Amino acid sequence: MDYSGQVIALGSFDGVHLGHQQILSRAYQIASKLHGTTAVLTYDPLPAQLIHPDFTYVLTPLSEKVQLLIELGIQFIHIVRFNEQTRITEPVAFVKSQILPIRPSAVVAGHDHRFGNQGRGDIALLRKLLEPLYINVEVVPEFGLFGAPVRSTRIREHLLLGHVRRAADLLGRHYRLSGKVITGTGIGHHIGFPTINLMVEEKGKLVPADGVYAALVDIMTARYPAVLNIGHRPTFMGETRTIEAHLLDCHLPFRPPGATVHFVERLRPERKFPTPEALTHQIQTDIEKARRLLDL
Repeated sequence: MDYSGQVIALGSFDGVHLGHQQILSRAYQIASKLHGTTAVLTYDPLPAQLIHPDFTYVLTPLSEKVQLLIELGIQFIHIVRFNEQTRITEPVAFVKSQILPIRPSAVVAGHDHRFGNQGRGDIALLRKLLEPLYINVEVVPEFGLFGAPVRSTRIREHLLLGHVRRAADLLGRHYRLSGKVITGTGIGHHIGFPTINLMVEEKGKLVPADGVYAALVDIMTARYPAVLNIGHRPTFMGETRTIEAHLLDCHLPFRPPGATVHFVERLRPERKFPTPEALTHQIQTDIEKARRLLDL
């Protein structure tokens, strides 16, 4: 396939957040001016996943990232398999093996973009290697919001604290989890609040802090308002962490194969109640608050 004429945006793009979208938008603008196509060169897995095997803070696993990039108008996505050989590839060799074969018209990256062994490659090296070949290198300045740069690390911090609305502000959309719907313990049904139980299958996907959330749940082609609980069900001495969604004003007559949860707002931390009746009363309060937040 002839890839020539592409304008390539470079980066890991974990989260495809508002800062990343500035880079993608600039690539699209340049491609339109050159009558070319817009592309992304990204990594799978994330470099941090190889360097730190216990890294469980991925915002957008590859399938989700690809879907988001396509929704933003990206026409070609080049995946660099990040393995030990990639990690130790020297910056010049990386450019020659990964970028030049595409024969791009231009390359777009953030101001702090690094690549190659120990991150020794930078924008200055890209310009030195590409501009003599008439491949323009465009640098996009850092994008800030609420007095600080929009970065994947900042979004991870918000999610780990349960601040899903703040994370959504930086992402430009609600944070989401997808997975398989599995059989639960039946406790929710027993106390009058049946739930669907989600098992996240994507390796390393970040699950927000334990607690109760107002959420939207996509099942097949429908979207349902919900109250979501993440945690260990301490009132019932639970031992495993679960993700359970109680759909509001809806009872599914079947167990769906999968679901996607969109986090809207954290209602409260998870805590242990003295009796199931006290928990039931609190869930009713949670539902009322969720209804107001979801404008039901």
